[in-house]
Amino acid sequence: MIIDAHLHLPCYDDSLITFENKKIKLLEDISKAGIDGAIVISDSEMTSVIGTPQDCIRLFLGINNIFIMGGISPLINYKARLLQLDEFLGKGMIVACKLYPGHEAFYMDDERLNDVFQLCEKYDVPLAVHTGWDNAQYNHPKYFSKIASEHPTLRLVICHIYWPDIDSCYDETSDFKNIYYDISSLAHETDRLEKTRNSLNRIAQSNAERIIFGTDYGACSIKDHIDLVKSLGIDDSKKQLILGGNSVKLYKLKLL
Repeated sequence: MIIDAHLHLPCYDDSLITFENKKIKLLEDISKAGIDGAIVISDSEMTSVIGTPQDCIRLFLGINNIFIMGGISPLINYKARLLQLDEFLGKGMIVACKLYPGHEAFYMDDERLNDVFQLCEKYDVPLAVHTGWDNAQYNHPKYFSKIASEHPTLRLVICHIYWPDIDSCYDETSDFKNIYYDISSLAHETDRLEKTRNSLNRIAQSNAERIIFGTDYGACSIKDHIDLVKSLGIDDSKKQLILGGNSVKLYKLKLL
């Protein structure tokens, strides 16, 4: 079983004009890649080419192997989005929330984020957070250690594991069992792939159950990420946890 727990509607193909076009393309591509279930992550913006939470919920309604994660930002219509996600969580329409520090100019120690932490704790759902790449000062691992310590029941997902500084991220956060590591986009940078593989091997040796498979499809290759996991120097049972089992457990996915 393979669960892609981090993908978006495709937005880099000019031929895909409507949300329906993007939905059809996404479903075709995950089927071809052998993906059994997926979490589509919406944007935090009010309008977006990858869809708002409401757009994504409406688009995939009735498709039993697709789940939705709701994006939110303290900078964009925050109170209204909090109320909206509260409603969606209460109705079981989304499985997690997502923050985009770095893509957006707020730090993870922003006091306003306590509302998001409390919302996720209220419904016992994970909070996924963009990290690394450009503007990484906004999402430094030190913030996650502090949040994990102050909110021990909040499950935090560090997306991209603060790439390219995966090792420093893991060193800072590994003691906190409520922190998980999402590998989406890590197979995209082929010139650093060997170093990335070594870093993932290190995490998997002791904490394979905390690695979450994702691809950042819409921008990155599903196959390359599957190949990356299969190339790790760990036994097949751990690979299966990473590819699917961990996501089913963390996000409480009910696959029919």
